[in-house]
Amino acid sequence: MMLFMINCYINMIYAFVYFGQLFMTLTPPHWCAAPNELFDSDLNLTLEQIKELTVPKDETTGKFAKCKMYQVNFTQVVGGNMSGPDPTWPNTTCINGWTYDFSLYYPTITSQLNWVCEEDWKPSLSQSLFFVGAFMASPVLGWASDRWGRLPIIVATNVMGGAAGVASAFTNSFVAFTSLRFLVGMTFDTHYTVVYILLLEYVSSEYRTIMANVPIMIFLTAGLCAMPWLALYLHDWSTFAIVIHALQFISLSFPWVVPESARWLLSKGRSKETVDIITRAAHMNKKSLTPELIRELEEFGNKQKNAKNTQATALDLLKTPVLRLRFHVLCVMWLVIILAYDGHVRNSEHIGSNVFVSFTLVGFVELPADFLTMVLVEKVGRRHTTSITLVLSGVACLVIAAIPETYTTSIMALAVTGRFLITMSINVGQQYPVEVLPTVARGSGVGLIHTLGNLTGFISPYVVYLSKIGHYLPYTILGLVSILGGSICVLLPETLNQILPDTLEDGETFFTGQGYCYNPCAGSRNEDGDRELEHHTYIDSTFQALISTAENTKRIPQEEEVRERVA
Repeated sequence: MMLFMINCYINMIYAFVYFGQLFMTLTPPHWCAAPNELFDSDLNLTLEQIKELTVPKDETTGKFAKCKMYQVNFTQVVGGNMSGPDPTWPNTTCINGWTYDFSLYYPTITSQLNWVCEEDWKPSLSQSLFFVGAFMASPVLGWASDRWGRLPIIVATNVMGGAAGVASAFTNSFVAFTSLRFLVGMTFDTHYTVVYILLLEYVSSEYRTIMANVPIMIFLTAGLCAMPWLALYLHDWSTFAIVIHALQFISLSFPWVVPESARWLLSKGRSKETVDIITRAAHMNKKSLTPELIRELEEFGNKQKNAKNTQATALDLLKTPVLRLRFHVLCVMWLVIILAYDGHVRNSEHIGSNVFVSFTLVGFVELPADFLTMVLVEKVGRRHTTSITLVLSGVACLVIAAIPETYTTSIMALAVTGRFLITMSINVGQQYPVEVLPTVARGSGVGLIHTLGNLTGFISPYVVYLSKIGHYLPYTILGLVSILGGSICVLLPETLNQILPDTLEDGETFFTGQGYCYNPCAGSRNEDGDRELEHHTYIDSTFQALISTAENTKRIPQEEEVRERVA
């Protein structure tokens, strides 16, 4: 229960850290500031009159220009009693700075440092460098979680990210802000992923989907929906940054309330600590472990301590053909999902007239999408759910690209549909590597996969930036990439109702013999298949649910017996 609550907390933090920078760098409506002489009280001009007089309008849309103003002597113009501006007047850049409209927005670092017009590339670059930090750090931190344990890395990444995030609130330059956001980026992916791994390493196969997706469905959705209004309520980007990152320091209490992964401890031969954790958990659940069970657990741990594959890294996943293919497909899957997911969320800024309402609607999509994900992965499996949702999300994007930009309602409906489908994809996609990769290289393998995904996280702000050329460009790219990625995902194995592999040998031999159309819920398994599934479920429950099954099984199968029966 404690692990589940920690996962809920981390999901909300993940929403804040991942998308919080979007609300720090929002660009409020702006236009060129008028010369000071027009604000003379003797002229008796309202702000709207000054704007009409100094800022030209776009001939097509009729909207005020954001980066141009008339280049005339406004004192003479006002003195000449002209009724309005002359569209033939020459234009110039915003030589007097900019005026920002905060009626529906608030001061952001973009407005504070004037990252607009000629410098409007800075918010996108700062967001991209956030992902560069994740790209550089994720493989190292993933390896560290396999080397030193899940819990120390969870605490370290949250504290480091929280400190850098709070410090970024006090910056007043592009270099300082971007550097600190880079440090936040180094930690944001790992502080979530390792908690996710830790949770699933304690959960038996029949509960993985629920335990993995319920926190996302409720708390990630709550974080996404609350974040825009929290930023608007605080009405200052600096205060917003302090609040969302200060929450990360709660992780300092984790060593006293969160157990280390028993599966990881056992894979490292630390059987005494494993027994201590399981014994405490058994006591809390009013269960008891037999001396025989503890002895066999210790013997298995001693064997693992001397095994060569206990020091495996992500590179070991590339040494055998089956694991190599699966690892490559998982990498492609995550590259596509992150590009599409991040692109959909960031592009919500350009959908509708109110970014806060649009982001909330897009964020709320998480709730029904997560619920439907839990249903589908148990009915049609992981592989087909991932593939189908990616392809359909891509189709929705291509339809948006074909619709005129003026059809805002249709675009909004299709964008929400695409976001709904890609949300389902990412929910299954983050669970997939944890189930496919073996325990000894799970942390480093997932870290490397997420590292590659951060490459597309670096690209996605620029994909969204292409909307300045045409609204169809981002959606065309997202659509084509999603369809391609969904097609490749059929090469992955189906992991529904299967045990998690522990060793490299397990990773190479598990899930074999499946066809591309294999459906574990179709009811077409033969007698041997039924016995295999029953046996896999037995082994998984023996390891992952020792507490609840100890009184019935009275023992753990010896390593040789397990391998003989699996074979």
